[in-house]
Amino acid sequence: MGLFRKKKTALPEISRSEALACKPIRNQDVQETSSEEGKTLLTYPLQLKPLFADVAKRFGMWKDGHAPLKRLELDEMGSFVWEMIDGNTTVRKISTRFAEKYKILPREAEVATTSFLKDLGKRGLIAFTDNQAGKK
Repeated sequence: MGLFRKKKTALPEISRSEALACKPIRNQDVQETSSEEGKTLLTYPLQLKPLFADVAKRFGMWKDGHAPLKRLELDEMGSFVWEMIDGNTTVRKISTRFAEKYKILPREAEVATTSFLKDLGKRGLIAFTDNQAGKK
């Protein structure tokens, strides 16, 4: 029955320590604005699969040849993590600073931070670089 299904490629598993050693970097297409309340508004182009992009173009959803924009408002905690994403700071450091600032247990901070960063990655707002890149 699986004649038309694509085979899913298995993603390589990485250890917890390897994941915490990764460095998140921002997508250059993301525009940010900050409010006085400590919130950050992120504006980024919607990433569509080619078929959906074609349908969106036909229905006039693309203005001036640009993809539709999405907005994401980060609260104070999300803004704190977003500000630390610079391509040089590891996930471990971000979660440690998060725990210190908000006075929570390190493990809770690690779980919250990694979950938030994973969500940003799924949205295409950030990517991760490997700490071991270029080393052998």
